[in-house]
Amino acid sequence: MAPFPGVKGVANQTEVWDHVGPTRNPQFDDGSQADEQLTEYTDGTSFAYQLTGFTNVLSRLAVGVRGEWNFNPDGDGTLIRWTYEFKPLPGRRWILAGPFAPLWRRYMVAAIERCLEAIESEESNS
Repeated sequence: MAPFPGVKGVANQTEVWDHVGPTRNPQFDDGSQADEQLTEYTDGTSFAYQLTGFTNVLSRLAVGVRGEWNFNPDGDGTLIRWTYEFKPLPGRRWILAGPFAPLWRRYMVAAIERCLEAIESEESNS
């Protein structure tokens, strides 16, 4: 999902990812990684996490990122909301708010479409 790497796996996960506190290192398909910690968790409805310690281009743009997933009933389905908040390095806010924003939005749309395809594939196989 150019220009950003995809997540190919995680390493060093400290605990089950079902409560506040566990940490892990997302591994990206370009060989880079980050530090991730689960910061909020409400069973079945939402979770939030922070990413820091990027070893890719984001290390030159942001101190960290806060991501949040929310799942809400919507008729026969579920409304999924995935939000990101970047914490820019000094003098980098204009890059994140300007040229970076539409690229990141496309990346997130492609990522969530892949997640939904995986979920739907899993459901049809069960």
